[in-house]
Amino acid sequence: MIALADTPHTPLERSGFRPARHLRDTELCRSPFLAAKERRALEQSVTWSKRFDPQKDLICEATNADDLLIVASGWAYRYSCVADGGRQLTGLVVPGEVANLDTLLFDQVSYSVRTLTEATIVALPRSQALALADTHPGIARTFTGMAMVENAISRKWIVSLGRRPARARIAHLLCEIGIRLGVEDDTEITFPFPLRQEQIGDVLGLTNVHVNRMIRQLLASGLIQLSDRVLTIPDVAALRYVAGFDPSYLHMDRVIDSAARPIAEPI
Repeated sequence: MIALADTPHTPLERSGFRPARHLRDTELCRSPFLAAKERRALEQSVTWSKRFDPQKDLICEATNADDLLIVASGWAYRYSCVADGGRQLTGLVVPGEVANLDTLLFDQVSYSVRTLTEATIVALPRSQALALADTHPGIARTFTGMAMVENAISRKWIVSLGRRPARARIAHLLCEIGIRLGVEDDTEITFPFPLRQEQIGDVLGLTNVHVNRMIRQLLASGLIQLSDRVLTIPDVAALRYVAGFDPSYLHMDRVIDSAARPIAEPI
């Protein structure tokens, strides 16, 4: 079973829970592959929503997960630990994204998921998600597309770990997060940035001291501004240049082949 404490068990009718309100603004329901009826089917399949405090484990490595967990608000992260206690953050989950997409096909997860900030988590039962994918092509394509983007992000992180210098690693991560949060622009952008130096280091394979030094360099050069966990990138193009960042791997332009577009519903 999924490692969740205090999961609500009261009937949805008595709880006043309205799943569409929680799911509608997520990456899942914003998919360009979905027809209106498929979007409604997903919204109606959510079973519960719960708010979690920061630094609470939602899923533990090597356990079974029965639900897809969608971060409706707040941030979470995937991580794995090694025998000596070291930790690697293997994925960030920003608002609207699914924390454990591979649960769709595999019983056991190979990582843990923990909230980074206070977060609202929405649950979509695995069995229901599979049934919907079998009967709705747009939902199947949505899950496939999300998995492909996750893989693309992982590949870019591997390149950072293996080949990019520390300053470019951090710059690349900041550029990516801005786009994933939906605030990407060619000029100046501002967005919440709850990651601490230790967590940045656990993403990018850097020590706290090295992260601190590189952040100071980016601040001193005017490439970023950071205050009260809010990050501003005054010149997006300049930071992209430092990072060698090309946003095309995130596929946020929503361009899809005409054969994969949702089928129009009869009037």
